[in-house]
Amino acid sequence: MGRAAMMEQLVDSPRALFDEDKTLVLDALETQAACGPCTGPRPSEFWYPAKALSYDAWSMLGDMEATCCMELYCEIITYDYPNWFELLVRGMSDQQRRDLIATAKECALEFYRALAEAGLKTTNESSTLKSLQPAMFLDELFSHCADDEFAAIPCSDSMLPIARYGHLATVVDETTLYISHGRASNGRLLGDLWRLDLNTGKWTGAHLRWPGSPCDGLASAQVGTVLYAFRGRGKDDCDVTAQYPLKVSAIELADDDYSMDASFKWMHIDARGDLSPRARSTHTATRIGSSVYIFGGVDAKTGDDCSDLWEFNTINQTWLKRSNGLQARSAHVAVCIADRYMLVTGGSNGNEVCSCGEVHAYDAVEDAWSVINIDSDSDVPSPRAGHSAVLIDNEWFIFGGGDNDRALCDAYILNVSQIADETNMAATWRQFTSSCALMGREGMSANVVRSPASGRKFIVLHGGAAAGKASAETFICRLSATNA
Repeated sequence: MGRAAMMEQLVDSPRALFDEDKTLVLDALETQAACGPCTGPRPSEFWYPAKALSYDAWSMLGDMEATCCMELYCEIITYDYPNWFELLVRGMSDQQRRDLIATAKECALEFYRALAEAGLKTTNESSTLKSLQPAMFLDELFSHCADDEFAAIPCSDSMLPIARYGHLATVVDETTLYISHGRASNGRLLGDLWRLDLNTGKWTGAHLRWPGSPCDGLASAQVGTVLYAFRGRGKDDCDVTAQYPLKVSAIELADDDYSMDASFKWMHIDARGDLSPRARSTHTATRIGSSVYIFGGVDAKTGDDCSDLWEFNTINQTWLKRSNGLQARSAHVAVCIADRYMLVTGGSNGNEVCSCGEVHAYDAVEDAWSVINIDSDSDVPSPRAGHSAVLIDNEWFIFGGGDNDRALCDAYILNVSQIADETNMAATWRQFTSSCALMGREGMSANVVRSPASGRKFIVLHGGAAAGKASAETFICRLSATNA
């Protein structure tokens, strides 16, 4: 019997099977998924009536494939018991529920990994690797998680990137998260390149034909599939008598000819200009049009916070000095709005942590700075540095960071729709979450990915450090319709 015909008989037909018959079919589906098609002799109906019935139900499935059996099993359960999950966890403690969900996530992750690696064979075109939608495994993993809450991606692989903070991260084609550089817990500077396949949740180390110089506190910006890195502080930046220009490198991350064995190469760019920025760390790189704007950071020679702004033209690879910012700062965040304005908030100035209640804006057309009007009813985040941020439509999310005393576990959203519409240089803060231990880190990376399967948006946080210990974990949050 085919899957469609069986489903019709089970739930739609006037002669629908009784519950005990459904139980037989469910057992048969589970057996077929685990053991394959029914083979061997039928047990004696006289001596083993129950086993004979189970055999008949199993043989009825014919050559139905494992994935089809699993899907049909779920359809039957969902049809008869829409509240099956509530029934399943009834009477469980909160810890038992969390353990159950964690196990389910790990099982789903292993299924999608096997499917993507052709470890599962299926004739169902909707389940083949060719039609497997990017980030669909995120939809599956978080199908029973609440929106706007963070959870760690379960990972059983021994092959994971070194725990780090102050690294760079970017998403290419909604399918791959790349991370590189940063600093490990033992102080080691890193120059490796790793990628997380968002189809499967599997990490692989990318082969670098020419690795980048190990450093942390670098800044990066993506233009197309080219990632530009503006070097942070490395082990050689310690000669205070030398003059260090800010080094620029680029790497092509196109997935057109995707291969796990593909080689990558950092290319040093010999940037030109009458003047050029000095080497620095914990600065920001913000793409506006075809240019990348470098702002602030800690001067590699003097150790002072910077207020200078530089434009790097990616087409002719030249530097141009722009107007200084309103306040020197480092370990801040910056974002481009309407392909014209760069907003800056937070960070540190000397020993002081900068307020997030004051947001500065740079107009790339007018080469001028101004202060954004923050709504008086805003829920303004506390001062912080080392936080991460990502722009989703007209919402600017900031996560974590620290305030000289502790790592912060909250997150906020700055609504910039008025700035994006160029109607008013005003914005409003609101709290996204008041406390999440997973975010209590500094130096995390933040990215956003959209699932083509569901259209849902996911925030991806990686790494960071708390109490001097770096993390290798990746945290995911599925945004609700309100926040997406």
